[in-house]
Amino acid sequence: MRVGNKLGLFAIAVAVAFGAAAAVGAALGPIDVGASSSHASMSSVSPAGEGNGLSGLSASADGYRLVANSDAISAGEPSTLTFRIENSNGSTTTDFEILHDRRMHLIVLSRNLVDYLHLHPTDDASGLWTVDVPALAAGSYRIYADFQPRGSQRLTLASDLLLPGLVEFGDLPAPAPVSEVAGLSVALSGEPATGESDLTFDVSRDGTAIVTDRYLGAAGHLVAIRTDDLGFLHVHPLAGDAGPVRFALELPTPGVYRLFFDFSVEGDVHTASFTIEVAAGESETHESHAP
Repeated sequence: MRVGNKLGLFAIAVAVAFGAAAAVGAALGPIDVGASSSHASMSSVSPAGEGNGLSGLSASADGYRLVANSDAISAGEPSTLTFRIENSNGSTTTDFEILHDRRMHLIVLSRNLVDYLHLHPTDDASGLWTVDVPALAAGSYRIYADFQPRGSQRLTLASDLLLPGLVEFGDLPAPAPVSEVAGLSVALSGEPATGESDLTFDVSRDGTAIVTDRYLGAAGHLVAIRTDDLGFLHVHPLAGDAGPVRFALELPTPGVYRLFFDFSVEGDVHTASFTIEVAAGESETHESHAP
């Protein structure tokens, strides 16, 4: 399977309204083509059903809706993003369960599936969530709000964010068993397939194994993104002794996925990223060859 996108360089002219925005939208996916200011534009992701077992494909689900304000977001400078979670009555939801030591997780992911942020917003009494976002390059991003309203099930809602400016696109990183980050080596082992498969992440420095810190109540966290539709899965590690971090990853369909492994070493949080090609599970393979 070819993993990659053709290199391209696009100038998103701030003063050009529909024409340039529509051209960029065709390359990046669903975005708001109505805005022509120098600030970011935000659009709801088109509903796509349940996404074959993955979430993060719509701004609304189960009566809840993500409403984000991106007016203060500009490319190339730190900014602040605010948003609310509205219920089916149009009221702002203020009561949330704690998931992995936080009431809200926000993932910011570039559409080329390279730039990734895992942020933790704070809210006020009115239910307005606020988070500081470091400087982002111009381009299109998907934001995922991962939360659980009290008395309801866990949800992941998403919107698309466009930062006008000069955008350069490159190939999706090829599959590789090791990711290097901040002087650390993270080795991925396992055979990812549809259905449940065990994956293990070994962290080392200069050949010496390292035990990760407890981060958000666990040895690490894993986010899986399906590349064809940006479907989202947040996975908690399996319990076990200190050492390699293991996950039971359950993927619904074959294809190409990006993995983002968040972990902490000596109090510093890092993210190791991987591209994986997922084969059909045994039962799915048998079904495809059934007479």
